[in-house]
Amino acid sequence: MQPEEGKIEVANTRHDRAGGNSAGPRRGPQPKMRARERTAAERAARKRAEARRRILVAIASVTAVLAVVVALVAVKLTSNPARLVASESQAPSVVVRQVTTVPAAVLARVSPGQAVTPLQTVKTSGPPLTIGGKPAIVFVSEESCPFCAAERWSLTAALSHFGTWSHLGTTTSSATDVYPDTATLSFRTAHYQSTELTLRTTELTDNAGRPLQAQTPLDTSLIDAFDVPPYANSADQSGAVPFLDIANRYILAGAQYSPQVLAGLSAAQIASQLSNPSSPVARAIDGAAQVIIAGINQVLHGQAGPQ
Repeated sequence: MQPEEGKIEVANTRHDRAGGNSAGPRRGPQPKMRARERTAAERAARKRAEARRRILVAIASVTAVLAVVVALVAVKLTSNPARLVASESQAPSVVVRQVTTVPAAVLARVSPGQAVTPLQTVKTSGPPLTIGGKPAIVFVSEESCPFCAAERWSLTAALSHFGTWSHLGTTTSSATDVYPDTATLSFRTAHYQSTELTLRTTELTDNAGRPLQAQTPLDTSLIDAFDVPPYANSADQSGAVPFLDIANRYILAGAQYSPQVLAGLSAAQIASQLSNPSSPVARAIDGAAQVIIAGINQVLHGQAGPQ
């Protein structure tokens, strides 16, 4: 009786493994068995090839997904570089000249109007704040802050009437804050020389919001004492920037005018308007500078303080 086909294949396979291939001729249906072996081998080879194909397809799919993810991340990182890359450069000489040489006659013709944040008189008694034997001006700000951006213009113009600036920079406020990209000056590398005043500035962050200069112990003591009500508008604004201390006689906790007046203007465009008393930019910046000058003159010379 002819054995069943499946059993012949199993028996043959086991025979080869147990006893090896005989050198003599085989008996029985040998050609038919070899054909079946070839068919089985071909079927196994096809299965292995199919398995490899599926693995390659899977690898290709994962690689494609990773490529898409990498591309999306790259687009995300480059679509809003203002959040990641800070920018600050040396101020052009023409900008520095226009900001630091606003004539006193022009300031006298500009009405400061109604300040958004007024300069406050310190209500406690005590000696004026001095550094190196001179009345001290302390300004704490952040390059990312649009209100700091606005006040830097006024402070720079005001202090130029008592000393000389060098190494001023230009930058813009954060692109993601209110009043985005407000053009301004930077004090991070600036130097100020005066026979009458000592200036200390701290830029806490760059315009991308990353830490830049550490708050000093002097900054901390003054902010704790004066960057609170009644000098700050409200308790939730305590410790905020900008913060300006004029010899512990006057405090400014905020910007004197809205940065909106500077919207869409470059540093060069802002500086070019400061000697035109009819310009809205000059009325804001020069008017605020006039208030600071009055406060400093009161400290230095006992003149009438800011109204």
